[in-house]
Amino acid sequence: MEEKKFQIILADDHEIMLDGLSGLINSEHNLKVLALAKNGEELIDCVKKHLPDLCLVDLDMPKMDGMHASEVLLRLFPDIKIIILTMHKERSLLKRMKLLGIKGYLIKTCDSDELIFAIKKVLKGGSYFSDEILRHSFLGDIEINDIEKTSSLSKREHEIIRLLCDGDSNKTIADKLFISHKTVGTHRSNIMQKIEVHNIAELIRFCYRNGIQDG
Repeated sequence: MEEKKFQIILADDHEIMLDGLSGLINSEHNLKVLALAKNGEELIDCVKKHLPDLCLVDLDMPKMDGMHASEVLLRLFPDIKIIILTMHKERSLLKRMKLLGIKGYLIKTCDSDELIFAIKKVLKGGSYFSDEILRHSFLGDIEINDIEKTSSLSKREHEIIRLLCDGDSNKTIADKLFISHKTVGTHRSNIMQKIEVHNIAELIRFCYRNGIQDG
């Protein structure tokens, strides 16, 4: 039986960049570039049409930039996997990206091995933020670990973590989200395990450190 090929959409306004990325990705036996987009609007249309496994997105594009397009896609398809490939190294961008739910962030000067490694890690359900962007952003070890932890949270877990930080009980959260009390308890346990905290006080500190309570 032929091995499944993961389908990828590329978004960049430079044709030479798209050509190079396509050649690199298609050379991997289990990866396939499904479509190319030259701006954020085209990216959204391509995703709606093809429902890819992953999008590799530049931030600087005409008509609609990669940031806006990613926000729209994550609203429409909360589980979509997006990796940002850009020249921007600003700390504020990195923090905004990971709070949005972006699973990867690389600089365009990264080598091909790192890019393929990041793509495969994200496709397997992980996240990848390049060492170069983390170093440039002057993030400490705690914040680097927090990026990985926050990226592992699902959209539902983000909703619950914010309500927990607001002081809501499991029952109140269940009523607000129209789910069972038992389901909230399961999510709560999973959240604690993922971000490695043991009580609500530690959870609240984590939220404030990462801006989650503002989401």
